[in-house]
Amino acid sequence: MISESVYLHYLSSLLDGDKEQCTKIVNTLLERDVTVKEIYLKLFQRSLYRIGELWEKERCSIADEHIATKITESLVDLVVSRIDYISKEGKSALITCIDKEHHELGARMVANFFQINGWFTNFLGSNTPRNEIISHIKKRKPNVLGISNNFYINFLRLLKLIDEIQKEFPELDIIVGGQALSEGKDELFKRFPKVKYLESLNDLEEYIEKFE
Repeated sequence: MISESVYLHYLSSLLDGDKEQCTKIVNTLLERDVTVKEIYLKLFQRSLYRIGELWEKERCSIADEHIATKITESLVDLVVSRIDYISKEGKSALITCIDKEHHELGARMVANFFQINGWFTNFLGSNTPRNEIISHIKKRKPNVLGISNNFYINFLRLLKLIDEIQKEFPELDIIVGGQALSEGKDELFKRFPKVKYLESLNDLEEYIEKFE
């Protein structure tokens, strides 16, 4: 469990751009066997949401937000590198962001979550062109494709991509997530029988368990 004092210490260090101190806090939590999901949700996600709120209130700068994001990205990968997991043969996931989507941290966390659950995982990153996504599906033949969409302006682009993928790969399971899909937009995915909207890492954990 991550206490409020630990969270506040981490948040303060993150706002100061103190990567060394943030790393020390995360390593201590791992040594105490705090779960990856709790670190992701109660430390990384919570602190970045708070920094976003501070930025909106002009209590921190865009540079502070960018530094905090970069530190968090490095720590997300650090957490995975410290976890022992058993590979599950035949389970593979391809995780990407929609074209013109430049925020990849959420998708990176999803990719890592599949990885620590033993899946062979490819992460394509941000702003991946549609033709490159389709090319990698043909090449990798994943069991699951995950797509992240955080900017509302990209939503129609996401629907177009899903429509194209479903026509070419009708049996491929697709999961989608991101802030742009809130406020009822996930209802639009019901016309795609192989698409599942996941709101949180809790949903992702349940999805992985049921998929297996």
